Amino acid sequence: MAQISPLSTWPEKIKAFFGISLQVIAVVFLARLILDIGTRAVFPFIPQLAAGLGLSVVNFSWLIFIRGIIGMAGPVFGVWSDRYGRRKVMAVGLLCQTLGVVGLTLSWQWWAVGPMLLFGLGLTAFIPPQQAYISDQVAYQRRGRALAIIEASWAVAAIVFLPIVGWLIDNFGWRLPFLLLGLLSLSGALLVWRYLPPAAHHSQTQLSWTEMHRLSLRPNVLASIAVSLLLFVTVDCFISVWGIWLSADYGLEAAALGLVATGIGLAELAGSGSSSLFIDRLGKRRGSGLGLLLSALILLLLPLTQAIFFLAVATLIVAGALLEFTIVSLIPLYSEQAPEARGTLFSLVLLGASIGGALGAPIAANLWEATGLWGVCLVAGGCLLGALGLMGRFLQEGS
Repeated sequence: MAQISPLSTWPEKIKAFFGISLQVIAVVFLARLILDIGTRAVFPFIPQLAAGLGLSVVNFSWLIFIRGIIGMAGPVFGVWSDRYGRRKVMAVGLLCQTLGVVGLTLSWQWWAVGPMLLFGLGLTAFIPPQQAYISDQVAYQRRGRALAIIEASWAVAAIVFLPIVGWLIDNFGWRLPFLLLGLLSLSGALLVWRYLPPAAHHSQTQLSWTEMHRLSLRPNVLASIAVSLLLFVTVDCFISVWGIWLSADYGLEAAALGLVATGIGLAELAGSGSSSLFIDRLGKRRGSGLGLLLSALILLLLPLTQAIFFLAVATLIVAGALLEFTIVSLIPLYSEQAPEARGTLFSLVLLGASIGGALGAPIAANLWEATGLWGVCLVAGGCLLGALGLMGRFLQEGS
């Protein structure tokens, strides 16, 4: 009998481990990576982008707020993904980012508001159908690792691409990397449309607005929105303030900030990888609670490291790993709060994340100017402890 080559079994092994095919993982990961590069490329380089647009750091933070607050449109895209299919809405999200980043390169001062709204719509339209697409196809017992492998794109964006963005900004100006990002976003839309396999989903396809309103008032769904909001106030405070802090206290330029971003990205990759390997065994509630608690503690300790550069960077790296572990671990827990309408549920979670993320940048910038790093870290740590209380009280483990 002819023996089967071990290499020929790799796709089957990957599907057995993650619960989805290698093709799905590859296409969704690449598309999500393009979105994450766009999302992350703004934060470490706030001083450079603000100067390029002719704005102050605080004023530019309000542009980030505008990009984030458009996430309040998330429920619309969640309902559309339940009704019309995940792939279509995911492709629309990438097209929105294409228009947004190209428009941003043509803007000056507050004319950047329109492009930033489109920029924000990219993430708003893409994330709920993407997470629902994966959740629909993977059993709850393996869903944590399947979602985590896609979420690793957030870390990869920092490890590989943020140093490139920083180098391009230092050598060619801030507009070139965003033009290149526009081309990548258009390519991602075509990739999703052409190569992502269609898949039946298990959500209600005719959820009315009244039913969606009723769904959103369930205690566990409201708590999911609130946990997401508080978590992303912290996340966006963190990713906004460290670039401002290191630029102000240590004089780091864009290329050096990109290298710090690589270190944080490697830590985030370790965090998402740890979630992928352990969260299904540890339990989604237990693991998420541990992540929230440890993240709060490390952020509250961060201001104590201000006097020593390498200790400060090391603490930032640990914080990045813990926050990413927490974000990824919560996703499969969210997925079981309303399994009959996952697209809508994830859009409501994204609504909370968008409001929190929109608030995070101006909160960090204004607290930095008023109180320094201590004020930012106290607010961020307090938000995480509030999220821990809500999660423990209201979010239920799936069957």
